[in-house]
Amino acid sequence: MLMNKLNKKSLQNSQNNHIPHIPFYFVRHGRTDWTMDNKVMGQIDIPLNENGIEQAHVIAQKIPNFDISHIFSSPLKRAMQTSEIIAKATSVPISTLDELKNAYAGIMEGQDKGDGKWLENWKRGATIEGAEHWTEFVSRVAIGLNNALAHATNEKPILIVGHGPTYWALLHILNAQTTKKSAKNCEVYFFNPPDADSNQWRVNVE
Repeated sequence: MLMNKLNKKSLQNSQNNHIPHIPFYFVRHGRTDWTMDNKVMGQIDIPLNENGIEQAHVIAQKIPNFDISHIFSSPLKRAMQTSEIIAKATSVPISTLDELKNAYAGIMEGQDKGDGKWLENWKRGATIEGAEHWTEFVSRVAIGLNNALAHATNEKPILIVGHGPTYWALLHILNAQTTKKSAKNCEVYFFNPPDADSNQWRVNVE
């Protein structure tokens, strides 16, 4: 058990060390019917419902205040629809990154989430039949984050549009300090790089 903990900490430190210290924004996609039904979406391509579309339009009116340069989105419909609505309001380009897809949940996809304890166990290293392992997912998101930040070539920050588990992975990768342990649909989170003497990012709700 101690070895597993050390390996996880080493993985986190390694990923954090390779992330450029460039601030960025994150938005979780709008609501879907499956969000409302408490179903596990995983990589099933569920679109936004009417409420989710409305949420995206509301947040799209707020995003221009942040003067973003580019949107990087998960290619799944619910994220892309959210990104497209924001892009129309901001007139900035969208790029999709497969690495930002939601975690593949194996036999849990399409099932009721229940009390969510199985998700917490998954994040601690538990195996779900046919599913992507937490450490594999985190490594994938780290690659996506690096690819996205590589395009932040001017003073304007980028926006990443993804999923609830994407946000968890970002918190883990960046050793982030925040009171918001889970991302709400269409809420804006600002990831601020650490000070020179720290490796801990800070996350604020905008």
